[in-house]
Amino acid sequence: MNKQLYNWYDQHERLQLFYKELLEENEVAQITVTNCTDVSREVTLWGTNKCAPIANPLNGFEEDKREADLGQVSYEVVYNSVNDLFYVINNRTDTITVVNDQAVVVQTVQLRPDPLTFVNPNNIVVNTNPNSLEYGFVGVTGTAEKEFLTVDLNFTITRRIPISNEPIDLVYNPFDDAYFITESVRNSVTKITTLNNNAVNHLTIAGAKTLGVNPENGDLFVHNTANNNVEVYNTNGARRGWIERPTATENTVSFYYHKINQRMYIAYDSLNSMVVMNPLTIGTEEILDVGLEPIDIEFNPLDNMIYVASQDEQLFTRVDENLEIVDRISLVAFDRSFAISSKNGTIALNNSSLKKLFIYRRNPKLFVKVNDDYEQIREDFKYNPMLIKHMKVVASTDERINTLQVIESSISGKETCESISLRSYQSPQGYGNVSEVFEMEGYIIDGRVCWRFTINPNQQVTFLIYYQQLDMYNFLPEKSRISTGVQMSKGIPEAWK
Repeated sequence: MNKQLYNWYDQHERLQLFYKELLEENEVAQITVTNCTDVSREVTLWGTNKCAPIANPLNGFEEDKREADLGQVSYEVVYNSVNDLFYVINNRTDTITVVNDQAVVVQTVQLRPDPLTFVNPNNIVVNTNPNSLEYGFVGVTGTAEKEFLTVDLNFTITRRIPISNEPIDLVYNPFDDAYFITESVRNSVTKITTLNNNAVNHLTIAGAKTLGVNPENGDLFVHNTANNNVEVYNTNGARRGWIERPTATENTVSFYYHKINQRMYIAYDSLNSMVVMNPLTIGTEEILDVGLEPIDIEFNPLDNMIYVASQDEQLFTRVDENLEIVDRISLVAFDRSFAISSKNGTIALNNSSLKKLFIYRRNPKLFVKVNDDYEQIREDFKYNPMLIKHMKVVASTDERINTLQVIESSISGKETCESISLRSYQSPQGYGNVSEVFEMEGYIIDGRVCWRFTINPNQQVTFLIYYQQLDMYNFLPEKSRISTGVQMSKGIPEAWK
């Protein structure tokens, strides 16, 4: 037998005997730390007195960007919560492309009644009333034939209703189960219910353009270009009040009603601002600067924030529940509109120049995790310190944990730091990434001690700690144990019973 092989067998046998004695005389704690990200992260173990976090940050988000190839110019996108799908209208090809949250095209709906009759869809909305006959249907307006049509959940056109003039905007009002359309020329707001195919003139307002709805009471919000006011009308058509925003430039206005805080959000593209309005008092509560040319507003249930899209800057302003601007983030290139899933916060952004629908998701992610019983072990060692007899470190990848810092804090707050090189303790037992850290013998883990090290990307590190526990309860005088209130592993002495 050659000398190298003999030495390996010799070391291997000695380690077996060593571990046999360790297991007979000591307890074992196993702490497994996993880096769930693609970057190195600093990890802190123990440190109970300082409430030291395992990692900072411990949680975050993972971005997932996908794209659906529409093959045609997208115009506007909406989200249908009934079938959890995104609908995109394409006004050049007169189609609706239906896409799921994995960016897969599941259906293409042809809107033309025949190949020679054009539709030119310019608006799409979703029926959100569970009690409606058309719950989950989408309503669409077309400028070519001046019509309104509905598409059911089987992607079949169920109604085609002619209207008098070119449609400008379209909303669905769940309160009275009706669709409202602003039309050019007549300065009118037309109402179409789900019960019949009659297009009825509901309001006549000079310059009526963009519509918004309060689904709680059915109030209709109408922005008119004649004086740039937003006027509020109840279900009977009576005007309740208005909001003035003086400007010399015609504005494109976007509306969003927030069901949680019961506020109406109104964005003005030329004024680069958004009004937060109390719909009960018709009063302005806040005016926020939301970037250049805000064109659309949506609510994201994933982070409970309002998203305002800036067409000019290609950014999203996020507003929290306190009506404060949190930040401005960039997602992907988009135009005209976007939609957000009410189930998981997936965002769909249409890009007409690229003929694509981008699907963007921010998934909550735990950056660093430890085994489930770690907190229980840590708390136990805070009151009953452990005396380390040996430690073994096993890493799942080839990259080594070079250094372990042992940081101890005194009662006065003074810290001492000692670095231990794990690279010097590579195990002779096998070819894996294993370190037998004999130097750790004699170290104590309690509430004042921290271990700090850097874990490599997508790596799992396991610490096998062989220890003897110092039961502090046994150090207390018999009579003083009643007054301490500390519950230790020994339980209640027989003398107390």
